[in-house]
Amino acid sequence: MIRFHRNESFNLLSLIAGWLGIIFLLSPLVADGQAFRVFAVSDMIRVFEDGLNLKVKSDTLSVFGIKGETISGQIAINALKNVEKISVETGTLTDSADGSIFPGNAVEWNFVGSVFLPKNASNQPENAVTRKAPARFPDYLMTEKQLNISAGKFQAVWLTIKIPAAVRPGTYLGDLTVRCSQGEQKIPLQLTIYPLTMPEARHLKVTEWYTTAHFEKFHGITGKYSPEWFGMLRRYAENMAEHRQNVFEVPMNSIEISKTAGGDLEFDFTRFDQIAQVFWDTRKMDFIETGELARFKEGGFASNEIVLRDFQVTGTGEVITMTGNEVIPYLLPAFESHLRQKGWLDKTLFHIKDEPSHHNALSWINTSSYIHKYAPDLKRIDAVCTSFLFGNIEIAVPKLDHLDAGYDIYRKAQQKGNELWIYTVGIYQASLYPNKTVDMPLIDSRLLHWINYRYDLAGYLHWGWNQWTDDPYNDPGIHLGDAYHVYPVKEGVLNSLRWEEMRNGIQDYEYLKLLENKVRNLKDSLGSRFSWIDPAQRGKEIASQVIMDFKEHSDDPVVLVRAKKNMINEIIDFNTSPRVYIQTNPIEHGKIINRSVVELLGWTEPGIEITVNGVKVPVFADGLFMERYIIYKGGKLEIKARNGKDEKVMIRNFNVTY
Repeated sequence: MIRFHRNESFNLLSLIAGWLGIIFLLSPLVADGQAFRVFAVSDMIRVFEDGLNLKVKSDTLSVFGIKGETISGQIAINALKNVEKISVETGTLTDSADGSIFPGNAVEWNFVGSVFLPKNASNQPENAVTRKAPARFPDYLMTEKQLNISAGKFQAVWLTIKIPAAVRPGTYLGDLTVRCSQGEQKIPLQLTIYPLTMPEARHLKVTEWYTTAHFEKFHGITGKYSPEWFGMLRRYAENMAEHRQNVFEVPMNSIEISKTAGGDLEFDFTRFDQIAQVFWDTRKMDFIETGELARFKEGGFASNEIVLRDFQVTGTGEVITMTGNEVIPYLLPAFESHLRQKGWLDKTLFHIKDEPSHHNALSWINTSSYIHKYAPDLKRIDAVCTSFLFGNIEIAVPKLDHLDAGYDIYRKAQQKGNELWIYTVGIYQASLYPNKTVDMPLIDSRLLHWINYRYDLAGYLHWGWNQWTDDPYNDPGIHLGDAYHVYPVKEGVLNSLRWEEMRNGIQDYEYLKLLENKVRNLKDSLGSRFSWIDPAQRGKEIASQVIMDFKEHSDDPVVLVRAKKNMINEIIDFNTSPRVYIQTNPIEHGKIINRSVVELLGWTEPGIEITVNGVKVPVFADGLFMERYIIYKGGKLEIKARNGKDEKVMIRNFNVTY
């Protein structure tokens, strides 16, 4: 952690805002005859209709973010009587310092709808899920703007605040008004915007697999590749882009193959290009994900063999089936050449066959080698259930629990140049890991991307953006909502709370990158004696406040918010005097034995006095300082940097055991 002592009005306002935001009331005062009560709760928890486990409440909705970020907030309405025609109105938000107005159209609200789960996710102990099924679980943002609520019930209202990149930083104050036929109530809304900007570039690769197979059933669209079909695909793409997804899928079967009278194969990439262009047009996408050209033989996932798939080819007046061996040697060179001409080759991630396992790893390797021979410049990616594939894959995507079990092997491959992502499949993931089924803690969807940063993982893959059942609202299927992050309506999709929190987690990742870039810029400005600086270490130390390891993590929103505010303060004050950077070995929160030695390395600008645990430390002319300390149980390092009038205090805590 780091503390600052400085006379800065913005920091003072932020501190006051923080105090106001943590006024927790276990039971807000209710006037006699009042029909309902309103209070704020964390957006990282679910508000059940019966109020189960809804313990931490506040009389002020206090939220914060940076310019260009989309943030969430949540209030709960508790009906004390039957209330009718209840609705919400967002008032004007005004900067408490200079009277600036926050744009009203940047604040949106939705009632939260619940879905029915007949059972809980498998592999999860009862204390891991938020409540025992069968039950209704809040999970989607409704379009209705007026509801009736029965006496005794709770109804959540979700706020989505899109902070413009050009807005003035500061603390904006206003009210939310909740109205019904029996009266109205106001709850204060406090929005703090820090003087930082969310990067437009997306540093984490994220893909959610979608399908267009439901266009007719849920959207009433019958003509494949019709203007209406592409119109709905654009809505899909925009929704994904708004949630910071930056990798999109284009199926290989969109490439039309024909055979001439002379026996030659011709490939028409028109449809492939049209689909890709829909996503490129969002201006938020960075990579195409395509493939697969192989399949499991008889027995599905349990099969020991992975073989090339067949292709449907238009012949002279008929459609014929051709084997992979007949098509792939011609398709892949043409495909690679086409991607190169379009400028997409370096942006393409190519699947061989999803989820190879140990029992068919050798077969997958043979198939991958065969495909790679005809398209050597395509990067291969697959979700994998074995660590035996390195040397035949550029991007390995193990399931989170599998990555934990084989981390040493995966880490070595990563150090040799392999890219490493993670994926989750709800009911097939072992217990205790963050998960994305509807009955798991909502914060889990956010924590996955703190894990990404903590372990240098370059991306996240999830199979279920809209793999809907026939009735996803009432019959989620065996995956219990993990198969989809949005819900269908005729006009498009409704966002889930998990999808909103996933975006929040990806944005948290970008905060960590902002801090990393500050450290990298410092390192680049110094000489070779500072080659020891690891730009990512401080971000990992902050992430470890929330993610202790793959399994051990905090589901407490207060812990995450505290870590994020700590990160904001360090980013803002990184280049303010007294300038100082420190790094320890082992890292903060690292596990050490009582009386172990901790090495401290640091840099500071000229003229700064450095003390550690009250003892002055010598500083070399180039700003380097270094010492070693014995840490006892409960020990910590307190580093102070002074330039006469200003002071920074940095604390590094260690997990000491005997």
